[in-house]
Amino acid sequence: MIIDGNLSEKQQQRSCLFYNRFNLLNGLSYMCLGETVIILLAVKLGSPDYVISTLGSMMYFGFILLPLGRIIAARVGAAQSQSFFWIARNLAAMLVALAVPVAMWWSLPWAILLLLFGAFLFYGFRAAGAVMTYALIGNITSNHTRGSFLASNTAYFYLASFVALLGISLVLSFSENAWVLMLVIFTGSIFGFFSTHFIRQIDESAILRQSARKPFLSEFYALIRTSSLRQQILSGFIINFSFIMIMSVSMLTLKRGYGVSDRQALIASLLQFSGSILFSNSVAKLARWIGPRRVMLAAYIAFCGICCLWIVCPAKLSWIYVGMIFFLIGAAYVAQINSILHYFLQTIPEARRIVASMIISVSTGVGSGIAGMLMSGVLLIAAGHWQGEAADLERYRWYFVVTTILLLPGILGIRKLAPLPDEKRSKTPPLPLPNR
Repeated sequence: MIIDGNLSEKQQQRSCLFYNRFNLLNGLSYMCLGETVIILLAVKLGSPDYVISTLGSMMYFGFILLPLGRIIAARVGAAQSQSFFWIARNLAAMLVALAVPVAMWWSLPWAILLLLFGAFLFYGFRAAGAVMTYALIGNITSNHTRGSFLASNTAYFYLASFVALLGISLVLSFSENAWVLMLVIFTGSIFGFFSTHFIRQIDESAILRQSARKPFLSEFYALIRTSSLRQQILSGFIINFSFIMIMSVSMLTLKRGYGVSDRQALIASLLQFSGSILFSNSVAKLARWIGPRRVMLAAYIAFCGICCLWIVCPAKLSWIYVGMIFFLIGAAYVAQINSILHYFLQTIPEARRIVASMIISVSTGVGSGIAGMLMSGVLLIAAGHWQGEAADLERYRWYFVVTTILLLPGILGIRKLAPLPDEKRSKTPPLPLPNR
């Protein structure tokens, strides 16, 4: 419900309760239909390597739909807008699941097209729904309650996600065919639909809808002239590009390079998620102490190190070695996300954050999505030709050699970010992962 004026303390408490319930079901939903399960499904259907890497880039290319979120929020408010797009997101996930019967009964190429189109809509609607997330959280909390709310809200998501991953692993221990993965995605969609019931109960101030109605172009021209925003766009592009080049291909290397089962691949995903959980709060504290720019830089160097670890990986699968890689991916990922958000909140005035976040998200997401889609696809196709399809692990080693060379200059781009003044380093509470 949209309230004229500020929310009362009771209304804020009620809204926080409903948002926590929403995120609990959201955690169950996302693990059933997020990038890991989509990639496993694509591999199970026999999709080429470049299709897998394209799916990894859709998470960022989908930001092209983000402006839709502002348009709908200007009409119905932040909470109702997120509810609308969460329903659309879960319908898109069902399109992804329908790729299974299309592949089995009709045509693999059409199934792949449906998979890519469904993934694009899934990530695009997610981006559109989340455009007002941080503004909504700021509206339903106060300076005194925001830190504890963020901690509890993140804990609910992590707990539910962990339970969902364990449940999926248990299901796959009985059967690993594509039909089972399709049912997992459908189950996640159902949880997602139920989650919207709670977010529709949230009260919010009319100021959020008014913020979404502000003219965009005048704010855009004012912001784009600032060097801080341009530097954040460059850094965001570099960081997103590294995610696209490494994360989905790491899972692909495990599946096709080492030939592990879907259940074993989920264990690797669980280790990656554990890295994010364990490092989330500690990285936020570190960013407040030494500054988010240094954390960003260290995490990016860690991503370059992950490439090197894949280059020298043993020919025979070592779960200690591979587990370390996926744990490091999760830790470096959450370090990047938290430090980017920390830097953004400390450098962009509150009144301009909605427009600024749209500019950064669309420009860095779409730009890096296109660049990563093309570059990773070309490298995987070239590796298949040069190394031969039989030398599975070798072609992925070659891919990470070239990726390392491509990523190293990015260190200079991130270093161009202006360091935060000392007085701004200790004013932000621990930050959560973006709403998934």
